[in-house]
Formats: sequence, C-alpha cells, structure tokens
Amino acid sequence: MIKYTINRIIMVPILLLLVAFFIFILLNLSESDPVVLMLPSEYTQADYDAMEAKFGLDKPMPVQYFNWVVNFVQGDMGTSFKTQGPVADDVGFRIPISLKLAFITTLIMVILGIPLGVMCAVKQYTAFDSIVNVLAKFLGSIPGFWLGLILIMTFSVNLGWFPTYGTGTLRHWVLPVFTLLLPFLANYVRQVRSAMLDCIRQDYIRTARSKGAKEGYVIFREALKNALLPIITLTGGIFATMIGGAVLVEKVFAIPGVGFKIVEAINSRDMPTLLACTMILAIFTIMVQLIVDLSYALVDPRIRSSFAGKKKRKETKKLKEEVA
Repeated sequence: MIKYTINRIIMVPILLLLVAFFIFILLNLSESDPVVLMLPSEYTQADYDAMEAKFGLDKPMPVQYFNWVVNFVQGDMGTSFKTQGPVADDVGFRIPISLKLAFITTLIMVILGIPLGVMCAVKQYTAFDSIVNVLAKFLGSIPGFWLGLILIMTFSVNLGWFPTYGTGTLRHWVLPVFTLLLPFLANYVRQVRSAMLDCIRQDYIRTARSKGAKEGYVIFREALKNALLPIITLTGGIFATMIGGAVLVEKVFAIPGVGFKIVEAINSRDMPTLLACTMILAIFTIMVQLIVDLSYALVDPRIRSSFAGKKKRKETKKLKEEVA
C-alpha cells in the first residue's frame, strides 16, 4: 500500500507539468498579442519592446515555460497581464469560495442521492423507480447555465426570494448550489441505483436472505457496503469536477471563485492568471483522486489484504532465497 501511494504521489507533479505545458502551447497559438492588450491605444515600438521585456515575452517559448515552472514551484504565480499585480493576490482568496461551493453541493448530493438510488434499486420497476428515472434523465439533460438563468428569473426576479449574485449570506448560496446540484444529482442517483442492483443480484445477498436476515440489514449492511467502492469513485470524481466545472455557474451568479477568474483571464488573454487557476484546479483534482484511491483500502478489507498478501509473499520469497 505504501509503495502504491508513493507511485501515485510521484505521478502528481508529472501530470501537473503536462497540463501546464498543454495550456501554455494552446495560449501561445492564439493570434491575439497580450502585449498589445496591455498597452494603451497609442504606443511606440519602444513601449512595446519595454512591455514585452517586462513580462519576459521576448524570450523563446520553451524559455518562457521553463521560467514559469521554476517560479511556480517556488510559490510565485507570476504577474497578471491585466492588473499587472501578483497573480497570487488575485487568486488566493478565490480558492476557498470555489471549494465551499463544491463541498456544499457534493454533501447535499450524497445526502439525497444515496437514499434515492438505494430506494430505486430496492423498488426496481415500480412507479417510484420510473418517476425518479424520468426526472433524473430530464434534469441530467438541462445545461447548467440555462438552469441558472431560469432559477434567477423565477426565484429572484419574479418572486424576490433570493439574491441574484454574490456570496454574502446563506441565501446567496441557494440558487448557485441548486444550479450546480441538480444535473449532477440526476446522474448520481442513476449510478448509485446501478451499483446497488449489481450487488443485490449477487449470491451472498440471496444467502443472507435465505438465512432469515432482515431486509434492512441485507440492503444497508450487505449490499450498500459492497457498493461503496463505485459510489466513492463517483463521488470523488464529481467533487473534483465541481471544483473546476463550476465556471459557468460562477459566471452566471457572479461568484468570485476560481472559475469566474478563468473566464476573465480567457477574455483578456491573461496567461499567468489562467495558468495559475488551471494549475490550482488540476492540483485539487489530482489530490481528490489520490484520496479516493487511498480510501479504497479503508472501505474494502479485500484491498488491504491484497497488499498485505503481496508483502507477505515477498518476505517469504526473500526468506527462501536466504535459506537456499
């Protein structure tokens, strides 16, 4: 288990460097010139050369990428093309906001999705199962930005129940959370239902029922426990997606998160800011996936025993070689 964890941790910086390089290449392929965007409408060639040298854009692209990587590793995210100030000052306070939005949404999704998925699996092909499946397919097909606009028109403009933008109070979070929640919840319920059905049809469930175990014990103790691995994988993947995938939701509700800043950076071709935001999201995504992988051993004792068995076999083999 330790060796597996170390290998996963070693892969993290390699993946991050690949992500940064890919984004760096795409930004440099753009036809717009960031130097021109930073200069006033009237400028001289000397002004252009000075601005280009200030941000290191006069150097070859591989040199620019190497310098950016070195500075980022040291904690320097660079200087924003738009504000011409440190990127860290403009991005740092946005990270907790995006994490808060993703965490609240994921928590509500788990609280609602697991019971609904379990009930749909237990009551397969009933009216309840059919209604939930139809609603899940409907909600899963709705674009997030369109849903957000409909909620704003209904509950903010017409009814006046909730604010249309900002994060000042609890009421500010209701519409953004539900806009982000509903499409993900629809897919989550269907996946939980599928995982539960796979477990309910197994032989050990029939054996438990034949021994007279109560249905609640069979469903929640036997079936749900064994269905946790795919559910954990799905939950971790959705949480990681919400951190970086809330770009449109943050833009619609003017939430000052990382996603909102990404849209601003793209519009202004602010390369340092866009790279920093993307790398931050990539770091969180990879770390969430790493935590999900490590949680498997805590949930499933078979995985722990497989790692322990490998270690024991290696020790036995080494002992035999020493004896020989």
